[in-house]
Amino acid sequence: MPRTTRPLALIAAVLALAASGCGLGETEQPEAAAATATSTACDEHGVQMSLTPTGEVGDRVFMAIGLVNCGTEPLLLDSMPQVGVFGGNVVAPRDANVPESVHVAPGQAAIAPLSWTAPTRAVEVLDVDRFLINALPLYAGYELTLAEPVELNADHVLDLGAWQLTGATVTPTEPVEPAESGSEEPAAPACPEAGFQVTVTQGDAAMGIRSGGIELVNCGTEDIAIDGYPVIEIPGVELDVREGSDTLQDPGPTPITLAPGDSVSAGILWRNRVESADEGDVVNATEINVGYAQGSPLVTVTPEAPIDLGTTRELEVTAWR
Repeated sequence: MPRTTRPLALIAAVLALAASGCGLGETEQPEAAAATATSTACDEHGVQMSLTPTGEVGDRVFMAIGLVNCGTEPLLLDSMPQVGVFGGNVVAPRDANVPESVHVAPGQAAIAPLSWTAPTRAVEVLDVDRFLINALPLYAGYELTLAEPVELNADHVLDLGAWQLTGATVTPTEPVEPAESGSEEPAAPACPEAGFQVTVTQGDAAMGIRSGGIELVNCGTEDIAIDGYPVIEIPGVELDVREGSDTLQDPGPTPITLAPGDSVSAGILWRNRVESADEGDVVNATEINVGYAQGSPLVTVTPEAPIDLGTTRELEVTAWR
């Protein structure tokens, strides 16, 4: 007989994981659930992410996505996380999402339920051991590996719930004191002539899959009209940029008027796969050109980490949001 756990056990399972990594107070924890949980460390964004299988009820399988604000600044999140699965066309729709509507204070924890029906075996069945989770609007690409794979149909549609704040608290990470220096703070970078600045970050990188985020800030004096996808070029490389992704959920083009000082973001994903013995075929870009729409000006950006496409020369991108 399969082990069964009521959906309410989602909270206890996530808190068990958070307690082991972030110093939660004393709480009774279910040993079986904690043993199958996977978690990231507290990162530079002040986020610790976890994924915990919590059992089955009838023909439904339940998991809990856990998030802990282990930093010292409040987090403003969308009402729902973004969930991607490696392999197949598995999706977790976010139709009920409300942008930037959940406040997670330093030391506070939140969970989001994830569930699905057992695979029908009418189509291909996947053994899935890795999920990619974004706590939007933060595109950090938290890749979480399960100790035991779960079975999903290749075209499964998962049921995803909204973040729910818990009563648990953690000890926030102490900020690092800056070293004393006689020199003045460096001046903020000048606004490019194009009127916008771009930052490209990279999240987790494992098993040849890379994910990251693009943030664009209107640093000029005029509004910028946005309705679509980022434009990405790598100098000297014939690049195939796909609008949309099988792994990162794409909100689709939305008309946005970006006033001076406002910002938008998008997700990117690529695979580091080398299929040639010629080192000259390998792409490892340390500079890329980014625009906000087809025909817009481009600015040259140094990504947080190189865009190591290998020989694929392919990149997926989500719409601005």
